[in-house]
Amino acid sequence: MIAPYLPQLWDFAELIVTWGLAVVLAFSGTALAGRIGIEYRILAGWGALCIVLTLWGVLVPASLRWPAIAFVIAAAATQFFPQTRLPRRDWQTLGRLLVLTLPLWIVMAPIRPSQPDTFLNLLPNAMYLVDYARLPTAVSPVSFSYLPAAPYNEQFLTFLGSLFDPDYPPAGLSLVNVMLQLAAGMAIARALGSIALSDAEAPSWRPLALGFLLATLFNPGFVPRFNFSGYGETALSVTAMFAACLLVQHQEELSDSWRPSLLVPLSLTLAAMVNAKQSGIGLVVAILGAAAIVGFAERRVRRPALLRSIVFAALPALLMFGVWRYYVAYAGVAELTPRPLMEWNWSIVPAMLASAGHIIAEKAIYFGGVGIAAASLPLLLRRCGWTTTTRLLALHTAGFLLYNLYLMTAYVAHFSPEMSTEAHSYFRYNTHLSLLLTLALALTVRDLAVFRPGWMPRYRELGGAAAVALAVLAPIGFAYRLRFDLVMPQPLVWDLAKNIKPYVQPGGRLALLLPGDNGSVDVMLSGLLRDAAPRRRDVDLLHRSDAGDDALAEAERLGYRLALISCAPEGGAVLLEHNGEGWRQVVAWQYPADAQRQRWQRILAWEPLCRGS
Repeated sequence: MIAPYLPQLWDFAELIVTWGLAVVLAFSGTALAGRIGIEYRILAGWGALCIVLTLWGVLVPASLRWPAIAFVIAAAATQFFPQTRLPRRDWQTLGRLLVLTLPLWIVMAPIRPSQPDTFLNLLPNAMYLVDYARLPTAVSPVSFSYLPAAPYNEQFLTFLGSLFDPDYPPAGLSLVNVMLQLAAGMAIARALGSIALSDAEAPSWRPLALGFLLATLFNPGFVPRFNFSGYGETALSVTAMFAACLLVQHQEELSDSWRPSLLVPLSLTLAAMVNAKQSGIGLVVAILGAAAIVGFAERRVRRPALLRSIVFAALPALLMFGVWRYYVAYAGVAELTPRPLMEWNWSIVPAMLASAGHIIAEKAIYFGGVGIAAASLPLLLRRCGWTTTTRLLALHTAGFLLYNLYLMTAYVAHFSPEMSTEAHSYFRYNTHLSLLLTLALALTVRDLAVFRPGWMPRYRELGGAAAVALAVLAPIGFAYRLRFDLVMPQPLVWDLAKNIKPYVQPGGRLALLLPGDNGSVDVMLSGLLRDAAPRRRDVDLLHRSDAGDDALAEAERLGYRLALISCAPEGGAVLLEHNGEGWRQVVAWQYPADAQRQRWQRILAWEPLCRGS
């Protein structure tokens, strides 16, 4: 069916909000970071937004809408001054990228919330900001998030979008990740086409197309259901690549005895990274540690200046991390916490390492790329010495080792023994360095091609045309992969929520009786009822994983007059109402027959939706 892939009129409104966010961030980043690539200024603007909203949300007992509105007004005001106005070449770059990626935006425009963590904490946290314009605490209105104290840097973007469209966050969590991924594509295009990584010149059509493809289709760590869902993987991978590029350029300045010029955008990028996820602090430390190692390895670099610069660049991120720890200490709401020292999982380290090795073997393309990058470093160093490419290769290799040390520590100190033993999400966490890896490998290929001068002109025109065509056509050809929200059985739960809402009044009470559920259908259905338009945010829900007489009797005893049975004995879902004498059927829905013939993923339990194991 083509219809679910086609955007509706209101979907374009959400696209316009997303593009507007990029422009606002570019305006503010230009005023703060100067004349570097516009994508670097977008990241700097995001970092500035995170600093403003984090400090206000933690330290000022007033609505977050005031600083958010002030941020937008201040960003717009920069366009009245020539020195901070967005130049024509930036609008040209954004226009070219928009034209090249318009098929991607059209495919992604109707995106709906998907993946377990989106409904567990990411979407509830985003909507809490919309509803109350403050960070949750134990004495504030209740949050329905599993982790109300998880960092909010990505939700701050959707909150800014909600100033223009209150229903923006459900789709916005994905759309802002598309925006960030495309910013990475611009940075890759700029790096391939110029000597300086952050050169402010506008990339042409062909490098932009190639940069987009390298950031997505040719990126071995790109997984749409992670990178284009509401997860924080894109935020970390994008900020890691931008921070690495700025650190490499800073190292070049120090090796040539130039005055450092990029510390402000670097510090703002690190500020955006540190609270993108709870693991953000580990990535910040790994990237900065790798920069110190690489800087010390290059003899021409002034080491005291390098260390001072790293400390200076880290200060805003450390401030954000410290302020957030202060908030968590007094808020009284949950986050992921370390296990007590005596309960650390030291005994399972061998099994954990074995599981990590098994994952490395399974994801041979990605980790093979990591190995190729490490092996290319000494070869290029002997041939070329210290260049932008060798510095990026060295920074990636050192960052990979340091970040994996952090991940192993997290498995021991944070995770349950079961999750630690299986090295839970080890590949996904490693993809936080995937864009940096892709850029380093792309520059390696470019530099090696320079030594074959007859090869480049012969294929440049043909390759450029192919890149432009592929950039335009690939999103259409891979629409099924990009629209992971349409994979069964998620659409069935969307239909359930849509069918239920007309019968649930604001402030109503509903018993969700989901036979055989492991909690996954319950979490998604509850989230759709509360947070997806039209919202029933104050609905009182009773959650049960069976639909027998005992469950109905309990619902009656507790005063619930409506009950949904997601899989009735006769098949399909039914909505029941208690009329004082007993339960009667209000309406029934049959699940589409063609849904059973489609491929189902284990993202949700099947039994509550009338499909056996």
